[in-house]
Amino acid sequence: MDWPGVSEDNNVVAWLILGYLCSHPDAKDTVDGVGKWWMHCEGVEVDTDAVRAALDYLVERRWLISIEGYSGFRLYRLNQERRLVLRQFLQSQSRYH
Repeated sequence: MDWPGVSEDNNVVAWLILGYLCSHPDAKDTVDGVGKWWMHCEGVEVDTDAVRAALDYLVERRWLISIEGYSGFRLYRLNQERRLVLRQFLQSQSRYH
């Protein structure tokens, strides 16, 4: 997935986020939580700015939804309307790699 205006690092982070959500479609977390738990689960250390940039881009592309949590923190989760499309998209991309 080559996204104009997105650095290669953010591109990788976005891929990892989408992959994580494909396996955990009901997950939701803050920027810090995504970096600490979702990325760490993949064995990747990512700085908060890269995670935030990737999350914001995925929200713009409607893959994710951003909501304000009870404590004022912004939570990110999969746009459930695109759940099936995400699974199909990631499966089709894995055939080429």
